Amino acid sequence: MPNILVISGHSNLQQSTANSAILGELANNLPNAEIRKLDELYPDFNINIEAEQAALLKADIIIWQFPVNWYHFPAIMQKWLSDVFTYGFAYGSEQKLTGKKLYISCTTASPEEAYQHDGAQKHTIEEFSYAYQQTAALCGLEFCGIIHSGNMLYIPGMNTEEDKENVIAKAKQHAERLVSAVK
Repeated sequence: MPNILVISGHSNLQQSTANSAILGELANNLPNAEIRKLDELYPDFNINIEAEQAALLKADIIIWQFPVNWYHFPAIMQKWLSDVFTYGFAYGSEQKLTGKKLYISCTTASPEEAYQHDGAQKHTIEEFSYAYQQTAALCGLEFCGIIHSGNMLYIPGMNTEEDKENVIAKAKQHAERLVSAVK
């Protein structure tokens, strides 16, 4: 079994329904995977670069798991990327991540159909991922695609319990698709 590293970029997993459920399913179905929850590890945004780079070096497969915020990573994940993917490590004179596989696993509040040229977002989720694809290319990573689930918003007091159960069911399906992709 390859070494799998999951980087969770949700800014507050304690308040998450979808991303927490996805991570729980991944932990159950990929018991040897290392799941690094950035919000718990670095609530002060002070990233331990050496620890993060060491985790990346051990991995054969890297999964970036996050909710899309304004068409990109949450702030903590962007900080992680900026701090950890340094010249001489991830790109440039040395590319220590070359050949590792990268999967993007993301959730959106908008439904999947919104991510079409004629939808509310005017672009596909793949088009919004060009920066991730280029990051992979620059760093010698094999970009393996995007697992995306939309309509993954649950706000207590605003949504119903049925809405919550639907989000959890979709999160389980999302995790199943991701597990199938990496196995």
